Amino acid sequence: MSIQIARDSFARQDLCREVVATSQDCDWCGGFRYRSGRKLQALFRYSTETDGGRTHDHRGLFCSKGCHDSYHDQ
Repeated sequence: MSIQIARDSFARQDLCREVVATSQDCDWCGGFRYRSGRKLQALFRYSTETDGGRTHDHRGLFCSKGCHDSYHDQ
């Protein structure tokens, strides 16, 4: 299940992310997600959903939105 994390009103689209259980590291920084000092076995998969109902999955798994934006030059 993905959640909306950003909205572009002019393009009429939402940036969404979904938690994916995996043992691999972030595609941009090579890091992991941490909570309370322990490594989590999950990263984020991002997608764009338009008001028309179309979904575009972004390539890669990331530990944060900052890594996603840097990887995709946004």
